Amino acid sequence: PYCLNSGYHDRSAIFELFTVDDVVREQTMRRVGSTVIKSDAVKRGMRTLRQDGARKVLAGRTTPEEVMRMTQMDTF
Repeated sequence: PYCLNSGYHDRSAIFELFTVDDVVREQTMRRVGSTVIKSDAVKRGMRTLRQDGARKVLAGRTTPEEVMRMTQMDTF
């Protein structure tokens, strides 16, 4: 009854923080595609929603299925 039979207790967020820095500004001015910009940001250390979710799975805070359900539009 506590979790309404969902198997989940409480809520937890997953985060993706995209910082617009000089590299991103330059890429934007050159009209580089968003997929390339995101890929480059990941290479430079940005953590995607799915990556943050994976960390929470490893910490035992959620399940892989829930992360996949919530990030199905995330391509990384």
